Amino acid sequence: MMLIPLDEARKLVEETKFPKPPIREVDLLESVNKISMDDIISLQDIPEKDLSAMDGYAVRSEDTGKKLKVVGSLFPSSKEIPKINEGEAFYVTTGAPIPEGADAVCRIEATRREGDYVIIGEKMHKGKDIRPRGEDIKKGEKILTKGEKITPYHLGILAYEKIYKLNVLDINFAVFANGDEISPFPSNNGKVDSITPILIPLLSYFGNVKYLGVAKDNPADVEKFIEKASSFDFIISIGGSSVGEKDYVKKVIGKEGGKLLFEGVSVNVLKRGSLGLIKGKPILILPGQVISAITVFHEHGLHVISKMIGREIRNFEEIELGEEIEIKHNMDTTFLFENRGGKAYPLRWGVGLYSELYKASWFGVLKRGRKYERGEKILLQRFL
Repeated sequence: MMLIPLDEARKLVEETKFPKPPIREVDLLESVNKISMDDIISLQDIPEKDLSAMDGYAVRSEDTGKKLKVVGSLFPSSKEIPKINEGEAFYVTTGAPIPEGADAVCRIEATRREGDYVIIGEKMHKGKDIRPRGEDIKKGEKILTKGEKITPYHLGILAYEKIYKLNVLDINFAVFANGDEISPFPSNNGKVDSITPILIPLLSYFGNVKYLGVAKDNPADVEKFIEKASSFDFIISIGGSSVGEKDYVKKVIGKEGGKLLFEGVSVNVLKRGSLGLIKGKPILILPGQVISAITVFHEHGLHVISKMIGREIRNFEEIELGEEIEIKHNMDTTFLFENRGGKAYPLRWGVGLYSELYKASWFGVLKRGRKYERGEKILLQRFL
């Protein structure tokens, strides 16, 4: 197997032209956990006008300490915005518009009402207990960035803006595993395909996933699976990525008129992951060990998706190491890291440790022969 430096593999991905991905318009509620394919811009200031943040009295701050005449009441449903004059106050409830000329709200518990008058019992200053126009978001400000995952917390402001339709990424993925010893998920027989159940929810952020099952360790069966998968936008094969007698996926890609961009990289854990093209569409070949499969997907798979949509979706962060770590491997090595108090702590090293994967927040490639000190900042990629 020809291994190339990771930076060279990244450069090949950058230089490869991948097909533009499908886009689908969905209703607001259907958009959660999907990827926005547009920059969504605010159409208005939120709030659209100055609003009271408390129940109380809207006043002019220079009228502090005076006995003020209450000349009206305002509620969130009030449409007409009156003007306030010297020596006047308006009763306001939370969310009510502020009268023109008023610049402060005195909370009701700090006042004393005497008939048609109110006595202000606290010092006023401009802006006190007022939500100014555009405090939350200003007209023209970006709500969502193309390539950003839509969360339930975006929906409130989108509904406020009356944006009820969104364009989301809609890649059609085909996924299959390889191996005579592997049973398709779900199964009670033999060794079940336990990597696909991790991948399907991750891929679902980016579109739709079709699980094709498990190809047997013979060229004809692998060809059949790749031929079926070639009608999809993005193919992901699990296992059969090494150089053993029964590792056929890479050989079949060439036979089917495709090509490999690279066979692997000179980094432990990631090294067996390959990337190619079939009919111009990406095919990602993941190793059959869980840590390798998921880190290769995050490294190469997310890089390809980023290229397809024209926005970086991988999340790299500089994180402080919580303890010293020395790399004694004979090549650069991938480690998983747990988040403890905002610092990165390396987890047990190994390609098949399922239990370490669900503890991890990040992974990163560390240089061979280097000793990393506690407190040193390292560049890590966050798991989805």
